[in-house]
Amino acid sequence: CKKFTEEDCPVLMKTLDLPNEPIPLWWTADMINASSGECWAAVPVAEQKWVVGEFNCSCVGISKCLPAFCKADTPDACYTDIPADDLAEADRYGSIMGKKALGILEPVDVSCLTKVATDDLGLLPNPKSYTYKGALAQIYVRCQPYGGSDKSSNGHRYDSIPFANGMISSGMSCQLIHYVHEEHDAFFKVCEKFSFIIVRCNPGQIKQDGGDQQKFDDAMRALQAKGKPVWPSPDVMEFMGAKDALTKIKDLNIGMPDTGTYYSDEEFIAGFKKTMKFQPRVIKQNRGSSGEGIWIINLKKGDYCKEFGDASVEDSDELILMEANDNHVEEHTVAEFVAWCIHGRDEGKGAGEWTSKGTGKYLEGGKAAGGQLTDQRFACRILEGELRFNMVNTVCLGVIHKVPAPGGMSAVGGTGSEYFYYDNGIISDEKLGVGEFTAYVQKEKSADGNYHRCATDEGEKKVEEGTHEKKTISIDLAALCKKFTEEDCPVLMKTLDLPNEPIPLWWTADMINASSGECWAAVPVAEQKWVVGEFNCSCVGVSKCLAACQPDKSWKDIPAEEAGHAMMYGDIVGKEAAAMLGVGAEKKDEAPKVEAPAEEEAPKAEDPKTEAAPEEAAAAA
Repeated sequence: CKKFTEEDCPVLMKTLDLPNEPIPLWWTADMINASSGECWAAVPVAEQKWVVGEFNCSCVGISKCLPAFCKADTPDACYTDIPADDLAEADRYGSIMGKKALGILEPVDVSCLTKVATDDLGLLPNPKSYTYKGALAQIYVRCQPYGGSDKSSNGHRYDSIPFANGMISSGMSCQLIHYVHEEHDAFFKVCEKFSFIIVRCNPGQIKQDGGDQQKFDDAMRALQAKGKPVWPSPDVMEFMGAKDALTKIKDLNIGMPDTGTYYSDEEFIAGFKKTMKFQPRVIKQNRGSSGEGIWIINLKKGDYCKEFGDASVEDSDELILMEANDNHVEEHTVAEFVAWCIHGRDEGKGAGEWTSKGTGKYLEGGKAAGGQLTDQRFACRILEGELRFNMVNTVCLGVIHKVPAPGGMSAVGGTGSEYFYYDNGIISDEKLGVGEFTAYVQKEKSADGNYHRCATDEGEKKVEEGTHEKKTISIDLAALCKKFTEEDCPVLMKTLDLPNEPIPLWWTADMINASSGECWAAVPVAEQKWVVGEFNCSCVGVSKCLAACQPDKSWKDIPAEEAGHAMMYGDIVGKEAAAMLGVGAEKKDEAPKVEAPAEEEAPKAEDPKTEAAPEEAAAAA
């Protein structure tokens, strides 16, 4: 019974080509023993194979009520003729059916969980009828101002509303819930009643709130084992977000063939000393965010060997290092960099003095603990910018061209980089085409060996002075998107060792131009080689909602146009989720134009339970 109800029943209706139908309220399954061997010959219980010979859901009778069945010898039989014990049993069956029916028709009862948010402003009412019930799980960090840097004033994550409304608009229900680690067991018992879970808990916040991320992840995996989709699952976040994903995809169109990952001190020391002597490198730690622990490295003398493996760097060789989080530059010997990566600031280990905001120790704990370093050839065309593909499953919403600030190499936000947005026909009538960017570039290389641009408003003057020249690059975004979505995406999850997982509902892929030749030198569009430098599916934000990510702001403070755009994105997320569950028609790549929800549409929530969250909770973006 356990195997039948927990493994077969969750997928039964979809298997029977009835993906939009619930399992019947009252039905039977007749099973026969199909174990090998002669009839009546003993078969160990664990080896028995029982198979269904027939289902029946067409007016299956309740045997306890048979005394009320009229026949030749009991033509006046009625309800009162059922013995009291049998009647009580029949009523008990009926009560179970009633509860199950109510469960199909009503939202999941979450009253046992702490109500963290002060309201559900902007949330649409659930449909009157639906097959699938979803939950959007969030985390409120009680020890941080406003519950964390991603919260609105009501305690919800600032971009939760578009995701939830997208599910509702696609004919499913969606409830906003918060994970409180003291209620772990109750939380996951409630989650078992949902059809799917969307996880919007920012990495690190469960631990910051005093909880156990591993315990949370294992519980989500247990839900998956019971047939409940979890988007994104812990494994997807771990495998897709890990830097060794770049090594796994090295043979795809979006991969760089000479990419490798080190998991031990010995591998790193031997491998890095060879690759560093051959070409400028990018060394990426696995655990950092926003560019912390990603180093662009050049030999100070520039004395690279002609062929890989001809020579190795010495411990005393000097390196010029730029960290991607803030574009600051440091100079260290090879020995000091190796010590930093392995031992960090530990006294007496030889790392020297570092100005980095990080702590080093990138290999600490080994592979099992996420300790790894990925080694790639430095693509000097990073100065031309990177392309962020904003994705919903395999649908591309648009592309952001992020160009580093003059003198910098990283386009991480807050470093003065410039962003250019290209819509893919989602919030406008403009589809992806050819993107262009004009820069005013140095004629001579900088000390770091690269051709940096100057500020655009200074460009013409620099050209007149003879120090810079005007360069224009072209990128066929449409062709690149087509190749990415049609050739790489279908094999991506299998390549990442996630063959049983769907591509995330909401994710990004950051690409850099790895084409040969000098930076800013024209390359025919058809010959350009763009490779992924990073995937992100761990709580990627919706930038259109950033106006709600402030201490005293919420959904109502998002400008109407921005809110409308966010709703369009959410609707596409909902349609993709519905398609994965087998609901409705084929997937589409565009969402209908919708109006931003009016404030009065939001249902009023009950007062939050005590100690759940302060009355106003929000965060600076």
